[in-house]
Amino acid sequence: MSSTVSKKKLALKVVVSLAFFSILISFVQGNELALMFSQIDWFYLLLSLALSPVMIVVSCLKWKMILDSGGSRVPFTTLFRIYLIGYFFSNMLPSTVGGDVVRSYYAGKLINDQSYSAIAIFIERFSGIFFLFFLVILAPLLLPALYQSPYVLVPIAGSFTLIVITLWIGKVKDPYILPNKVVAFALKAFGKALSLVSYKKTDHLLATINKQYAKFMTRVESLHEKLNLALGTIRKDKGLLLRLVLITALFYFLTWVNVYVAFMAFGVQHQFFHICALVPTILFVAHFPVTILGNLGFFESVFVFYLLLIGIPATASLAMGLLLRMKMLLIGIVGFFVYMAYKQETGDDAKDLPERN
Repeated sequence: MSSTVSKKKLALKVVVSLAFFSILISFVQGNELALMFSQIDWFYLLLSLALSPVMIVVSCLKWKMILDSGGSRVPFTTLFRIYLIGYFFSNMLPSTVGGDVVRSYYAGKLINDQSYSAIAIFIERFSGIFFLFFLVILAPLLLPALYQSPYVLVPIAGSFTLIVITLWIGKVKDPYILPNKVVAFALKAFGKALSLVSYKKTDHLLATINKQYAKFMTRVESLHEKLNLALGTIRKDKGLLLRLVLITALFYFLTWVNVYVAFMAFGVQHQFFHICALVPTILFVAHFPVTILGNLGFFESVFVFYLLLIGIPATASLAMGLLLRMKMLLIGIVGFFVYMAYKQETGDDAKDLPERN
């Protein structure tokens, strides 16, 4: 990726982030937000702050579980430090080097196997995302009326589609034959339709579409390869899959509690299961990387928008979202100091890593 393209993407994300925050501010009165923070419940605030390291511990245990399964024994405290460093890169820097890349690199040096380190990160991340797809579909059962909302049904349809695509890519030996035939047929039909209306740039348009499709298929092929390697790793340890499911379920339970306790810090009491019904959908939508620094602005906007569906005022949701953001920043600051100390110990500078695509 060229430096110019990277800078343009960064600039666009900054603009989008500011736009989302402008929209958020229009939803609430500044004095209402300030009032909520002035009346914060310190017990629940401290409890909310305490939940963050607990969630990181669970994520590190999952990561260590996968590394241990491959025979790579890395001390938990070391992985915890590296995880904090990755958090710093993901949530504090507008960098092209992602936190997962940093974690994979540092862990790979420790186990002398960059390939398995990358696969371990992939299994850790993808298992969480794949589990989330099912939660998006099933969690609204806790509040069935949500199935009537198109804002919930669209993510459900997206999750179901992604589950099917993932299973197709993972199970079929050559998953590219069918989509290639479908796309070739569609482009041929599209080209004929353009020729009927005498469109002058038909060849150029079709070439552009083909180029973008080729880039997309390159990513699909990479996913196919990673899935096969991940499945091969899981098959070697028959108990690993069950352990992954259990610890991933624990992480999402803590995520629900994290949101609920953050609301309690502002004196907002809402039914826990109603919040649980929507949080997976919120996380699914908020995963799309449209702004900088951990989706700054967009992340909070998604919470505000979706929680209105269950009657939580925009001001309360924004206050809660800002508290979650504050906790991300605090962990990122801790990650910065851990990174500086780790860099001095090892001599490695993660900023020298290759850019991610």
